[in-house]
Amino acid sequence: MLESLKVARVVPLALAFERFGLSAFFLYLALGEAVQVRGHLAALQGGGAEGHLLEVARHLLIFLLDVLVGLLLLLGRRPLVPPQQWRDLVVPLFANFFYLGYNVTARLPAALTANLWPETWRPALAQAALGLGLVGFSLSLWAAAYLGRSFAVLVAVKPVVTGGPYRFVRHPIYLSYGFHAAALVCAYGSIAFAVLVAGHVALLLYRARLEEDLLVRSSAEYRAYRERTPFLLPGTVRSR
Repeated sequence: MLESLKVARVVPLALAFERFGLSAFFLYLALGEAVQVRGHLAALQGGGAEGHLLEVARHLLIFLLDVLVGLLLLLGRRPLVPPQQWRDLVVPLFANFFYLGYNVTARLPAALTANLWPETWRPALAQAALGLGLVGFSLSLWAAAYLGRSFAVLVAVKPVVTGGPYRFVRHPIYLSYGFHAAALVCAYGSIAFAVLVAGHVALLLYRARLEEDLLVRSSAEYRAYRERTPFLLPGTVRSR
């Protein structure tokens, strides 16, 4: 009981940080992506390689996604049921910033960061990584757009969304992370990236389960939706 009271005191601050701090963070990231788009467009106009066209598409999708997420967090609905436990606050934030951990690979021994894919495979895998990234960001953008003001980073209950990609799986944004994870493994092919990607995916799935637990406890509508819709992969056996 005492633990719940401590969490309840922190929740308003956490929700304010989600609304104003995280929204500003994603809008700041969008500015960086806009610079990338501009650079690749300039390279194309100067007669650069066709690979720049894919990079323009990728960075443009990331730009749109960052802008959308920033605005949805800023304008999001208040939760019907706020975060209930410390892990509802800490796990989502840790998962959201986990990607910063990939930066440590530059300081690791060469044996852990060396690309282990055969040389002859690497060009094809690099193209596959770009394609997987485009699919992943497109799916993220579609899912976030359908969530609208129900989008959130912290584990909380907001109005249930069942349209768009949510007709096929309960967690299309997490499915999009699967495409991103596969893209990273294809692009880098190192032990370090394989370990980091596996840890990141496990953390995201844990966060999805936390969200599911709270939704199932709090929403009859979600319980009915859960009965008829797969967790992550379309066409798989449905959870009960």
